[in-house]
Amino acid sequence: MKNTLIWLLFLVLALPLLLTACSDEDDTPATGNLQVNIQNMVGTAPLQLDEGTYTSPAGDTYSVSNFKYYISNVKLISSNGQATFAEPESYHLIAQGGKTAFELKDIPVGTYDKIELAIGVDEAHNHSTDQPGDLDPSNEMVWDWDTGYKFLSLVGAYTGDTESGALVFHVGGDANYKILTLNLPKAINLREQATFELSLQADVNELFQGPHTIDFDEMNSGGHGAGPSMVAENYSNGFLKVVEVK
Repeated sequence: MKNTLIWLLFLVLALPLLLTACSDEDDTPATGNLQVNIQNMVGTAPLQLDEGTYTSPAGDTYSVSNFKYYISNVKLISSNGQATFAEPESYHLIAQGGKTAFELKDIPVGTYDKIELAIGVDEAHNHSTDQPGDLDPSNEMVWDWDTGYKFLSLVGAYTGDTESGALVFHVGGDANYKILTLNLPKAINLREQATFELSLQADVNELFQGPHTIDFDEMNSGGHGAGPSMVAENYSNGFLKVVEVK
């Protein structure tokens, strides 16, 4: 009888602790969010439409009046490579003077130290332009003469060593859809913090160098073909970089 009373007393005292522990577990969020902010730059200077004058890697002077590109199929990859979060319906039209941020929602709790994303629109969606949201044709990122999207559009003007004129690069085509994987300087640990911010920079000058240095006297426009393919190879090498995770 005495032992029974002792056990009952123990259970009465322990019950609040057990309930508190369960409550703490219930309070742990199952998912988190990541705000992605993108700043368009030219080297170390923020891109300014129409107002800024810049020097290309080949030494040409140029300005930009319109700059847009698609970021799509965004994924977060865990530190052990075993867990991946893929954003559903992941198509974001980044436009200087327009949208430069988006939010990844309902990310499963975990630790992620890489972000994977693509520049362009994947083949499954590239050849059907009757789509909503950022893929809507009203965004003026579809071809007039072909079915498909412009993955990147840069319009401006240039002055080279021998010529000057309009600068028009429209990059598209399935071969120019490029997937990038970027390491994060700080892991996104959604067990410790429910919401993070990721800051990226996109450097316009990197479109015109590494591996191909583009001289505007020789190449200043293009939609399909060798020129845009060179730009696409360049934007898969250094165009986007991670600045900060917080």
